[in-house]
Amino acid sequence: MPNPTRRLVTTSLFTVAAFAGSALAYSQVSVRPMPVDPVVLSGNDLGFRMTARKGGTPVGQLVVRIDGQWKEVEFSFGVKPLTK
Repeated sequence: MPNPTRRLVTTSLFTVAAFAGSALAYSQVSVRPMPVDPVVLSGNDLGFRMTARKGGTPVGQLVVRIDGQWKEVEFSFGVKPLTK
C-alpha cells in the first residue's frame, strides 16, 4: 500500500475504534442505591447503619454507640513513618 492510503486506513480504523469505545462506555448501566429504612447492624458499641442497597451491596456509614446513641464515625488520616 502506498503511504497516503496506509495513513488513511490507519486513521479510519483508529476513529472507528474510538467511536466504538465511547459508545460502549456510554451504554454502561449505573446501579442506583435503593433506599431502605435505616437499620444499625451492630455489636456492643460498633455498628454499620445501612441506609440503602446498591444491587446486593449494602450502603451506609460506620457508627459507634456513645451514651446510648449511634453517632457517625469520622476517620482521621495522617502520615505514617516507614521506619520506627
